[in-house]
Amino acid sequence: MAQRTGQGRQRHNVTGGSSSVVLSTASSFLCWLALLSVMRLPMVTADCWLIEGEKGFVWLAICSMNQPPYEAIPSHINSTIVDLRLNENKIRSVHYSSLSRFGNLTYLNLTKNDISYVEDGAFSAQFNLQVLQMGFNKLRNLTEGMLRGLGKLQYLYLQANLIETVTPNTFWECPNIENIDLSMNRIQVLDGSLFSGLSKLTTCELYTNPFNCSCELLGFLRWLSAFPNRTSERMVCDSPQGFFGYNLLSQNPRMSTQRNALHVLSLVCTDDGNSVTSFYVLGVPDSTTPLPDFASPCGLDDCASGTPPDEVISSSPIFSDANPIMMLKQVLHSSAVITVQIPSSVQENVHLGAL
Repeated sequence: MAQRTGQGRQRHNVTGGSSSVVLSTASSFLCWLALLSVMRLPMVTADCWLIEGEKGFVWLAICSMNQPPYEAIPSHINSTIVDLRLNENKIRSVHYSSLSRFGNLTYLNLTKNDISYVEDGAFSAQFNLQVLQMGFNKLRNLTEGMLRGLGKLQYLYLQANLIETVTPNTFWECPNIENIDLSMNRIQVLDGSLFSGLSKLTTCELYTNPFNCSCELLGFLRWLSAFPNRTSERMVCDSPQGFFGYNLLSQNPRMSTQRNALHVLSLVCTDDGNSVTSFYVLGVPDSTTPLPDFASPCGLDDCASGTPPDEVISSSPIFSDANPIMMLKQVLHSSAVITVQIPSSVQENVHLGAL
């Protein structure tokens, strides 16, 4: 009897508890409805997480690492989006038609895709864009039209692409850029005027590029030497062979100043960076422009390393009004590459010794 009573009492308590739980759940549900009426929670739409505001305005769309990955910029995203993140997908190209409706964008992340092509003017409708991230893609060239219309752009990240060429007018429509990252690409030469119009530029990352330290690079090196915020300790020459490992600007304390690419090129290159000064006249050395002590007037394969070249020999008199001219083209560590201009009037009378 006592056990049954107890059981009966227990059943009664459980029934009463269930009623309380139902009432409590109903109250909680009503509270949640009230909260939802005044706030927007993240929602998922077609594999993108969205943060929405009032009247369907979308602040943020996170479409990263989609499965399966996007191969193009998706068309279902609300055109009011401000922050669009499409990193770590398989997008292969960027076209104006896929971006033109996103006029409110201030932040666009396309990092770690397979982008190898950007249509000229692809971003021309993103006149509010301030941050563009396109690192770790497969871009090979930066052209004038690629960044057209990005007058408010402040941060541009293009690291770890396959970029070989950057045309001189690439950034001319982006006067407000403050930070550029072109590190870990395949850039060999940059024009000296490339960054000169960017008065607000404070950070320019260019390390781990295979720079070709020829006279063509001199203009850029002069700009870089005047730029206050640089990481030149990781910027070295990759070619030509005799310059391999040279620092572009900063001097290696274990080597002479001649191991500084800017120092060497400033001695042998003209201001335009595309030609060299005449420093030696065949048969009549010019005392005002002596042969640099780190160069020798012989070809790449004509002089053994560490041995002086044979003197230039003339088998006939030198005509003062038509002297052949020797021009330095390239300076290596233990030799140099030269060209010789011989006037037609003396070609048959001049014999060059071993060069």
